[in-house]
Amino acid sequence: MKKQRFVICGLSLRGIYHFVLPLIGKNTDGGPNFTNQAELVGILDIDQKRVEEFQKKLGLQIPSYRADAVNQMIKETRPDVLIAVGPDVTHCEYIVAGLEAGCDVISEKPMVINSEQVRRVQAAEKKSGRTVRVAHNYRYGPIPKALKRLILNGKLGRIINIEFTYNLDTCHGSSYFYRWNRDRTMSGGLSIHKCCHHFDLINWLVGDVPAELCAFGGLNYYGANGLLRPRDAHGQPLSPAEEKRKCRVFQKFYTDRLDPESSEMSTGWDGLKLPYDVQYPPEKRRYIYDDAIQIEDTYNAIVRYQGGATMSYSCNFCTPWEGYILAINGTEGRIEVSHRTDSDPTGKMSSAPEIGLITFYPLFRGKEVIEVPPVAGGHGGADFLIRDDLILGPSAESKELQLVCGSEAGANAIAMGEAVWRSIQEHRSISIPGLLAGKY
Repeated sequence: MKKQRFVICGLSLRGIYHFVLPLIGKNTDGGPNFTNQAELVGILDIDQKRVEEFQKKLGLQIPSYRADAVNQMIKETRPDVLIAVGPDVTHCEYIVAGLEAGCDVISEKPMVINSEQVRRVQAAEKKSGRTVRVAHNYRYGPIPKALKRLILNGKLGRIINIEFTYNLDTCHGSSYFYRWNRDRTMSGGLSIHKCCHHFDLINWLVGDVPAELCAFGGLNYYGANGLLRPRDAHGQPLSPAEEKRKCRVFQKFYTDRLDPESSEMSTGWDGLKLPYDVQYPPEKRRYIYDDAIQIEDTYNAIVRYQGGATMSYSCNFCTPWEGYILAINGTEGRIEVSHRTDSDPTGKMSSAPEIGLITFYPLFRGKEVIEVPPVAGGHGGADFLIRDDLILGPSAESKELQLVCGSEAGANAIAMGEAVWRSIQEHRSISIPGLLAGKY
């Protein structure tokens, strides 16, 4: 059997640990390797020193390319599949280049960062006849899969409305404001980079397409005027080092392993300890109260679906615990889920995964409690399953539950995220089909 040839655009942590290591037979997360079915034939990244150090530490000699050499990489390595997993702003260029060269494409979520880029990707996909698959792994968690089965089996009847709150704790929520995600031109803002996960999840669960969205929100906890920012007796900002010493976020998670005097700020785990000085110059300050931060950290939205269902949505990036509260109301009853997760990469707050509980309240009889056992692996076991689907092809379960996410689903999630920040800025509701068509 001929091995599929893969190239990867972006040697990010997600790219390394989720895709590269399994493709080269050095997986570290307990999941399978794919060396019998696939091979990695090219790596592209903006930071060649990072790529060189990665290859040296693992004893590799995979052809590597600069960030602007995607067409050269494709020509020389002849891949079957291109994986786009760098900063979100890079996805569109690499997806289109892959499609135009006759490759299928796997994109980390979000597929791209705005509706204009969606149109470019979908035009290239249609013209090429190749496919784009988007790594929306929330669909693959044990609780979402159980919910989808209940809905497909008619347990709720016709879905009327959804109540969805997602909380990110002070570690995970703040981490975005150290990184490139804090720049809307790089990520589309968190209403796209993070919330597209949530929007895709609900769109998939209810099996419907969003029609209209109205949102409110703002930047409350982080940025120059962040409400958690420590100040002196006169209300003025402190020096960078003193600010960290007195910052409750830094004190909780980083004070025993990072020097407040340094500009270093590591918010994740990298066992290889690779440099990334091009993406994050060591001499440049990166902290959660920087003037450069302009994106929102708090969102509330109301969504109307084409089939008539509605959703109230809330997402907060600075809360005491991480997880979500979800309720879905239908003509036959109501489903409720409250699920907490462990997001802390420092290991200080780690805890055992919880058993998932789905409570179903029929309209005319007593409640039912459905236990969903936890599953090992990243994102509640979702990472193992989606990786199998993306590299080997969809499983029978994936086909049954419609787990694989294509460009249309990716587009709707992005458009909803863009509609959120546009609605906040423009003080009006946004048509999702209009936004995708460029007629908003």
